[in-house]
Amino acid sequence: MICVNELNELKCRKKAILLPLLVLLAPYAPHITEELWQLAGQAGSVLDAAFPEFKEEYVRESAKAYPVAINGKTRTEITIGLEASQAEVEEIVLGNELVKKWLEGKAPKKIVYVKNRMINVVI
Repeated sequence: MICVNELNELKCRKKAILLPLLVLLAPYAPHITEELWQLAGQAGSVLDAAFPEFKEEYVRESAKAYPVAINGKTRTEITIGLEASQAEVEEIVLGNELVKKWLEGKAPKKIVYVKNRMINVVI
């Protein structure tokens, strides 16, 4: 449903994208995918179609949304690249407007960055 909703938002109507999606959905909803396959003008059965080739480059994540806590209470969420260093993360966090608001002009005592988990700013 997430994929269908995102494709709908993008107003995607390309057969090159939608037909492989039907093939992927066929094991879970065979009757409706078979009907949609026929309406798309495809010959034969959707169950006989070749399964799409898996490409890891399309599913590899490059960024993560980190929850940012200030004195132990989650205040915001910031998306940061997975390859970011501690110094880069601190710079991004301290540059965020919502974090600046909660700091009230004070300098943080400590910034705890747990990679792939969370960020905590201690005042």
